[in-house]
Amino acid sequence: MRGNDSRVPCCERGILIQAIYILVADSGLCVLDRKYGKAEMDPNLISGFLTALIQFGRELSSGNRVHVIDFGAFDICLSLRNNVIVAATIDKTDDTNAAMAILSDVNNAFVKEYREILVDWDGNLEPFEKFNKTVDEITKDGKASEKRVIVPVIKGKVSPMLVRLGQMRQSTFDVAQKCKGNLTTRAIADQLGIKLKDVQKAMQELEDARILEWKEIG
Repeated sequence: MRGNDSRVPCCERGILIQAIYILVADSGLCVLDRKYGKAEMDPNLISGFLTALIQFGRELSSGNRVHVIDFGAFDICLSLRNNVIVAATIDKTDDTNAAMAILSDVNNAFVKEYREILVDWDGNLEPFEKFNKTVDEITKDGKASEKRVIVPVIKGKVSPMLVRLGQMRQSTFDVAQKCKGNLTTRAIADQLGIKLKDVQKAMQELEDARILEWKEIG
């Protein structure tokens, strides 16, 4: 485990979004995609990936919080809102929470711009072409702002009684105690000496309980 060096640095390198996709969940159609990274992906894998996104989108809309998918050499991050799925492939070494915040911004902007069109969408992709520029601006051409760091913050105080009553796992409680707005998800994993995926699982439980929020620092 690390000492003080696991706190959020004053300048953390930005994530690299290899590719980003926007899909309409009901139709299963990808209405926009942008590629930024150099990594090449097999077309068959992309097709299967997009198909899988629709299923994950349905799970998300049913209340399951599936945000990050292991996709071999990359991670896939998902954001679902108002029947719109925004997904991105990112390097495994990058901060998935920062990626999720960026995807959320893209999703919000897309829904705001095309809310009325999506209500009775006829499958025409032309109206969405101009949104490429907005995606580039939000993602900074695939590279998040170098100082954009997203950290988890617990709202209020989490009582240890929740663990004693069986309403919260001990590991989730331990993670909650570290969510004070000064540590990234990866830093929390380092300090607790546990796997990153276990921290992410705990944070999803805290989000489901509506006691965790995210803030941008730096």
